[in-house]
Amino acid sequence: MNDSDSSGFLLPHNFDATRVMDQLGGDEHCQLGETIAFSLRYYDSFDWRLHAAGLRLLQVASPQGTVLRLRSAQGEERAEPVGFDGTPAWPGDLPEGELRSRLSELLAMRVLLPVALVSGTAIGLRMLNHDGKTVVRLQLLTLQSEPSDSKEPRALWPRLQLMPVRGYDNELSALENYLARDIEWPRAPACLFEESITAIGRVAGDYSSKLDVPLQPGQPALEALRTILLTLLDTIERNVQGTRANLDSEFLHDLRVATRRTRSALSQVKRVLPEPIVDEFKQRFAWLGQITGPTRDLDVFLLELPHYRAILPAAMAGDLDALEEHLQAAHVTEQARLKRKLGSPEFKALLQDWRNLLEVEVLPGEPGWFADLPVERVASQRIWRMYKKVLSVGRTVKPDGPPEEMHELRKDCKKLRYLIEFFRNLYPEKPLKGIIRTLKDLLDDLGEYQDKEVQADRLRTFAAEFDREDPQSLRSVMAVGALVADLLRHQQEAHERFAGCFARFDSPENRQLYKQLFKRRGD
Repeated sequence: MNDSDSSGFLLPHNFDATRVMDQLGGDEHCQLGETIAFSLRYYDSFDWRLHAAGLRLLQVASPQGTVLRLRSAQGEERAEPVGFDGTPAWPGDLPEGELRSRLSELLAMRVLLPVALVSGTAIGLRMLNHDGKTVVRLQLLTLQSEPSDSKEPRALWPRLQLMPVRGYDNELSALENYLARDIEWPRAPACLFEESITAIGRVAGDYSSKLDVPLQPGQPALEALRTILLTLLDTIERNVQGTRANLDSEFLHDLRVATRRTRSALSQVKRVLPEPIVDEFKQRFAWLGQITGPTRDLDVFLLELPHYRAILPAAMAGDLDALEEHLQAAHVTEQARLKRKLGSPEFKALLQDWRNLLEVEVLPGEPGWFADLPVERVASQRIWRMYKKVLSVGRTVKPDGPPEEMHELRKDCKKLRYLIEFFRNLYPEKPLKGIIRTLKDLLDDLGEYQDKEVQADRLRTFAAEFDREDPQSLRSVMAVGALVADLLRHQQEAHERFAGCFARFDSPENRQLYKQLFKRRGD
């Protein structure tokens, strides 16, 4: 297959090379060339980061070799192609260069996964002039998209690609006009991506960690809450396989966020679900949070290691090798334990029981008092009350107060953020963006304050576990000590920024936005 820039047309499914040659003037004007087999494999992250950036990563395998190409949705090259016959997973596995740098920037901590495989044959054709010289080269492409399961491949539209020959641009233009205007063959899309994934039943962008629940004003609160909880359950279910396989750390992260949001919805959207259901599943999802915590904590440390090494003087960077070995060994143990737990009957029963309950026509037990109220009224009341609690708690936090004050405020801010995320489609987008931004700034500061403290405490624990008989231990302990000092310095800076962050959250303009959006609608 020639994968350089070229014009292309879609053909009827019953067109073979003979019929194409007949349309182009028969043997006298069109000659048959060689047939080659090829494949195209498209890659993206689980959450479609390349697609969201308008890019397509494809691996083209043909008799000429195997090449990775990064293209726009319109088929334009976005990086220098790279010869690579392995399976791309992490950008760091690729040769250094523009393609690797671009993918590293876009994917961050996400692994590449195969999205679609297209296989086919390319039959070469040549258009000749009256002197018998080749003026246009063509390829008849027969294609099929192959599902990852055992289902039959799905045929794609055949294509005829036109490729220029130097010095014969007029002949190429004339042939393009003939095919488009006289025969009326439709132009082929520049990229096979959309057609290939549609053929196997996939939709680009069908997963995102961002919560976007389609709620409508006037919808009963119980119906809306079911929709929110089912959306979160879908997220948990879709991330189980990647978490168990440890494909990348974001599978577990997204699973845990959906679990926390579920618990928050059960706790914060009060008097909608029957109380026995709330009590039971708060406890069962708390168990899920507990079993996923240790592995996630180690994920965070391993992700931070390059940053830790960069903090230290170059001469000390290697002194963290013992810490990395410790973290890697602990991660192997915890990941194996987590894999077993997520394959256990207890976990499977949790997901199945929860889905059955959310999808049943009538929930068992006495409905909550607010179950039939319009969702915007219930949502506004809950958001307004949680907002007032955040204000009240935040105003009592003292610059020299205990860390627990900041931790409790962060918990309340998270609850407020989750409530706004659940119901954001019920409110005007523009003013909502403003309050989300100030809340996010406050949460980021509180999060850095707590995260630095937690990391410092855990690093001290790791340092205490080093082998005292090993001569390298002293160097490792000193390196960890330097990290702890840096973390505590950043924690102090976050504490010093808190007053400004909270002042912006507690500004008259922000208070007016909350009152306008939530207090009046909750009355």
